[in-house]
Amino acid sequence: MIEIQDLTVRIGATEILKDLNLTIAANNWTCFVGPNGAGKTTLLKSILGSQSYAGSLKDDGVEVFNNHDRNVAFVPQHPQIPVGMSVTEYVMLGRAKRDGWGTESKESRALVVDTLKLTGLYGMQNQFITRLSGGEMQRALIARALVQQPELILLDEPTSALDLHHQIAVLNKIEILKEREVTIISTMHDITLAAMYADQIVVMKEGRILLSGASDVVVHSDQLKEAFENRINVFTLDSGRSVILPNK
Repeated sequence: MIEIQDLTVRIGATEILKDLNLTIAANNWTCFVGPNGAGKTTLLKSILGSQSYAGSLKDDGVEVFNNHDRNVAFVPQHPQIPVGMSVTEYVMLGRAKRDGWGTESKESRALVVDTLKLTGLYGMQNQFITRLSGGEMQRALIARALVQQPELILLDEPTSALDLHHQIAVLNKIEILKEREVTIISTMHDITLAAMYADQIVVMKEGRILLSGASDVVVHSDQLKEAFENRINVFTLDSGRSVILPNK
């Protein structure tokens, strides 16, 4: 469980996050939604432990900042891509902390192959990682995170470069992680997808949390509409699934 109390983040003279209080249950999928500039990515990096903060942010009772003992995988929206590395080598980086670089076990190599197949990258495993398209690169980032077998996975807009088919395929694979007792935290611009997959949705605006709760409750809330200045409509399909669309 992640417990956030009076969390404030300042970058230079700008206050990005303002006195946040939030509890994130273990082994669930929590999604941060809100307009650009709401502070979603900064909150994600704070949970990762790479962003300094005031207040308290604990993972299983331990402050996260500079805690290097956690097994956390991070899928950034804008990664730094190494030059001269194949797709297989890049995904294998997810095993380096366990096995060391270049000394991966037979089991790790088999896991990488299985994960390349799972993410639709098998067949291009020997290509240079820098030659992949944006969507293929995003799948490689997710594959690298999956082979890490993390206890917590953080994903910053994991579907932003994927076509619809691969969005659903990748999110289905991520959702399975809950069965392995992995806690999933993501940001998403597509609130319809967030409602489909997340157990908990956190609505953010201007560095504050407007509402946190069960997805099916939050998507029908006034706070969600407020975050987007009442420029969205929420529809319920016959199946009971919610669809969120912007006003024209």
